Amino acid sequence: MKKKGRKRRSGSKQLRRRKRKIQAAVLALLVFAGFAAGMLLYQNQNSRVEIGEEVRGIWLAYVDFKEVGLYNKSEDKFRENAEKFFRRAEKNSVNTVFFHVRAFRDASYPSDTFPMSRYIWDKEEEIPYDPLEIMTELAHEHNMQLHAWLNPYRNTDFDKKILDPAASESTEEILTCVREILDHYEVDGIHFDDYFYTEDAELSAEEKMKNVNRMVRSVYETVKEYGEEIQFGISPAGNTGYCESIGADIKTWMSEEGYVDYLAPQIYWTDQHSATWREKMFSDTLKEWISLNEREVRLYIGLALYRAGEKASDDPGWGKRDDNLARQLRILREEGCQGYILFSAKDLYRKGARQELENYRNQV
Repeated sequence: MKKKGRKRRSGSKQLRRRKRKIQAAVLALLVFAGFAAGMLLYQNQNSRVEIGEEVRGIWLAYVDFKEVGLYNKSEDKFRENAEKFFRRAEKNSVNTVFFHVRAFRDASYPSDTFPMSRYIWDKEEEIPYDPLEIMTELAHEHNMQLHAWLNPYRNTDFDKKILDPAASESTEEILTCVREILDHYEVDGIHFDDYFYTEDAELSAEEKMKNVNRMVRSVYETVKEYGEEIQFGISPAGNTGYCESIGADIKTWMSEEGYVDYLAPQIYWTDQHSATWREKMFSDTLKEWISLNEREVRLYIGLALYRAGEKASDDPGWGKRDDNLARQLRILREEGCQGYILFSAKDLYRKGARQELENYRNQV
């Protein structure tokens, strides 16, 4: 297949940057005008959050592609199912989609460097369309942002060794992927999740974090070369000690410039969690993240839609209540967070999550 859009859209990187800045300025004026006409505000005694600026995201993961109807489809069927997904996301007040474009050193778009993701296309013939181009186009038609979600180090499968974060070749491969996406697609951001070092890597936490930080800083600088308005963020695990053990230097990212625009900690517990070392697992963990946030990096809290309606002994709150997400949304707003991201897309379709989603929509 002759790949579409493989040239830079504005002829040169400099012109592309100017174009993005102009677009950002126009968008800012339009947004301001909309706010002036009537901004919805959420208020309480401790904080005031402008709902118009709140990120209400969802992760569209590689494990969701089949259930959402994006796997091995014709272009027309892919577009039809993608449109249905965006309508469902819209119904649930989503304004930002984090689309999985690199899960295992692969690509959810026709790449010059990486193989097509077998989770989106697993046929012998070459895919006859560009999934990322379609997803970006539809997101913008629905007035949503689309961020390209990458697993930087994870190898071709879970049972194989990850890329070595200490190796310059690993960073260069990741940068190649980032540049390839930003050269050819009008995505609104680059997004990493929580896969860095493995826990059993025989290095100190300090060495792991130092190696990962070199890569993170390089990615941040590269993203900003394409436009200051393009966001780069990371979604680390909710457990801060675990983060550092695998090389995610969250304290540096939240205290020094030049690493991230936002963090999305995955706080996937209710306040009824069985852990004995924390009285209210969700609320207390959220407060811990806020207390570490010296630079006031934007926080978009990862919420566990996938656990809605689940009956589990480790966290009975999910089975006992059907308003966990609504309560968590209220708490994170009260604490002044700038948004949230739901995991994951296929749970928008799941019967067991319906009541949680209804209560969540009422809270939004």
